[in-house]
Order: sequence, then C-alpha cells, then structure tokens
Amino acid sequence: MSNKVVLLDKAQISLDSLQKQDYLRVIKTIESLATFPFNTSLQVHKLHLKENYFLARAGLKYRLIFQCQDDEIIVTDIVNHDRLQRLYGSISKKELTIETA
Repeated sequence: MSNKVVLLDKAQISLDSLQKQDYLRVIKTIESLATFPFNTSLQVHKLHLKENYFLARAGLKYRLIFQCQDDEIIVTDIVNHDRLQRLYGSISKKELTIETA
C-alpha cells in the first residue's frame, strides 16, 4: 500500500532553501512517508495539535510536520529541530504532547 505525498507551499519553500546534504535527508524522509505507517525506519510521533498530525525526524536537524488523510500524506512544514518550539510556541504544552505513533 502506498500513500500519495503532497507538500504544501510552505513545506516546499523550506525544502528548497536547504543545503544539499540536508535536502537529501529530507527528500529521503518524504519518500519514506509513502509507506507510512508501515515503514519501520521512520521515526514518527503523533502530535496532539489536531487530529491526524505527526512529526517525522529527518536527520538530526530537521522535522517534518505532516497530516495523514486516508491514502494521502500532506507535509505542512519542514522545520529545524531547534526552531520547532519557537515556531509552535504559542501552542500550550498539553497540545504539544508527543507520543510514539
């Protein structure tokens, strides 16, 4: 079973701005999302922001925020791990609770 993976404009802009090495790591993670949730090599956690939102690790520096809808994965943002809390800091800690998917 394979999911269709779509990047929102915000995620595409983030992807395009990455250095080559980081770009390649993120692309590999994006390609792996096609087999979510069956790909055991993905490091994914469920976010309690909204229903069906997840956080996937793409190397040490970057995280992909994505939504899963039926057989479609929508990558909403690609953020630096260090900036993740700052960008989404307006969300209460309860909502940012992460659990293993």
